[in-house]
Amino acid sequence: MTPPSASSNSARAERAKAALHHYVEAKGEVFESSSDEVCDLVADLLHLTRRLHSQNSHERNPEQMLAMAQMHFDAEISDPEEEEEVA
Repeated sequence: MTPPSASSNSARAERAKAALHHYVEAKGEVFESSSDEVCDLVADLLHLTRRLHSQNSHERNPEQMLAMAQMHFDAEISDPEEEEEVA
């Protein structure tokens, strides 16, 4: 089996899972690979985005960041070249 390319959706999911694992451990919790953990990370990223925007108005605000992230996600999952692996 060929490993996923660095820009495949499978590779993106694995990178996100690794980041989530580190985030949960940084909070002193046990990693469970759950959507609740994802929600906590996204909420904290929104706090960070708000801080970045308040420090530099050229940075996206949380609403703009979410819209941009959704656009990226939609483009990546609709790529006909991408074979989505569902684990």
